Amino acid sequence: MRIRIRAATLMASAALLVAGAAPALARGDGAARFYVGAAKADVTPGSLADFYLGGYGVGPVHLATAVLRHIYFRVIAIRDRDGNQVVIGALDSQGYSIAYQQGPYGFRDVEDYIQAHLGIPADHIILQATHTHNGPDEIGIWGGVPNSYFAFVTAQMESAIEQAVAREQPALLKVATADMAGFSGTFGQGPANSNTGDLTDYPIDQQLRVLQALTPRRHRVIATLLNYSSHATVYGPLNKVSPDWPGAAATYLEGDELDTNPGARYGYPGSIAIVTVGAVGHTWPAGVPSGEAAPAIVSPKTDDNYPADEFGNAVAARAIAALSGSGAFYLRQSRVDGTESTVHIVNNNPVLLAADAEPSNPTPLGGYKIDRADTPPWAFGDVYVSKVTTLRVGEIPFFGVPGEPYPSIKFTLDQQVHAPVQFMLGLAQDQLGYVEEPADYNGAFQCSTTDEWFFTISPIFGAQVADLSRENAAALGFRVTGSALSAWAPGQVPPATNCTEQQIEGQGTNGLPVG
Repeated sequence: MRIRIRAATLMASAALLVAGAAPALARGDGAARFYVGAAKADVTPGSLADFYLGGYGVGPVHLATAVLRHIYFRVIAIRDRDGNQVVIGALDSQGYSIAYQQGPYGFRDVEDYIQAHLGIPADHIILQATHTHNGPDEIGIWGGVPNSYFAFVTAQMESAIEQAVAREQPALLKVATADMAGFSGTFGQGPANSNTGDLTDYPIDQQLRVLQALTPRRHRVIATLLNYSSHATVYGPLNKVSPDWPGAAATYLEGDELDTNPGARYGYPGSIAIVTVGAVGHTWPAGVPSGEAAPAIVSPKTDDNYPADEFGNAVAARAIAALSGSGAFYLRQSRVDGTESTVHIVNNNPVLLAADAEPSNPTPLGGYKIDRADTPPWAFGDVYVSKVTTLRVGEIPFFGVPGEPYPSIKFTLDQQVHAPVQFMLGLAQDQLGYVEEPADYNGAFQCSTTDEWFFTISPIFGAQVADLSRENAAALGFRVTGSALSAWAPGQVPPATNCTEQQIEGQGTNGLPVG
């Protein structure tokens, strides 16, 4: 009964917001005018022949045998009064590369297409993967996907972006945040078996961020962009295509869940929800906290997708509550912009270097090769080249990181780049494994060799990203203070020895390396 009452309260609050019942907040007095469009494209594979899923284990151990839930590419396009545009898209995938050996299928290929056909600069676009570990292996080291699927996904992404831009209409942009303490944690157990891990030694980003576009007069929701830092690993390997919790959060926000009571009112029907992941390094779902107002789900708990529905729906409910709360605010500057910097990362990981250089011989990855482009301009021998892209929407920065950023990078930017809220988009433009500052790498090297260290190509990658993100923010007009050197601090040398129990045993989730 308590859960039903709290869920009803959340839905009622959202309905009051849309109806304009909270006068000052709902009117958006003084809010800037933008132009916003959104779209989504189904990227569910039509055939599962030779179709592998990525994220658990090593090599071709995760062959897809069924489709549990459809997967999508969702995108939002935002234009200011001067005609400047930015685009943010999220693809249900374990990870996606900036460019590929197989052909023009990379994120940068899509961005170049949009620049050529719509005139939106490539550095004004951030495309990211949601990092679902039951999503397509578009990295290659878990078995990969057929070239025909790459071509299909590329065409779907390009089409969806074109649709989003074509649908742009006048809009106000609202921003809100929520505290997500208890939803996610680190490896192992925390106090009272909470699954939140050792948050003292491994602090995580527990802030949910949400940007919502509404029509100026009737406040109809056009699109909602949710940003939350947690791996999409609510369940382990299912061998079934699924978007994990980001998909469940998106469909709940869109009012289109499969497993809710008939006639239930929730979310924003007719809108598009772009669910993005943030600083996911060393951060995994811990479950829905006790007493949390998770929406009622009618499917049995034995249903494979029940855990993702429960967690994702609860995350979406927190976003809805935040948007209707007193802390939500409208952006007041009709300004969008973007810039990017080039990052050169020396691959210091012998395992991943072998996977890139030995496509057909027995390697530590079972002979399977990274599909990412391995020639100039994206690679020079053992040096990877990628992009660190930053966008500005009103008063808010959006930091793209070409891998799985550790929370330390988010904390560094929070302290040094001055803005009301900062969105961090992990696995953006590229998927180059964990992105750690040196202090994080020291801990991973001792405590998590089967996971974080295994999927880290350089101990200074995170410091490089923090530096370039600071420079990007300054170029976009944000006030930047502090020293760039702070991100390079080595932390405790040797690293702290109080690793959580699961790490000491050398195990990742389900006893397998995860990425």
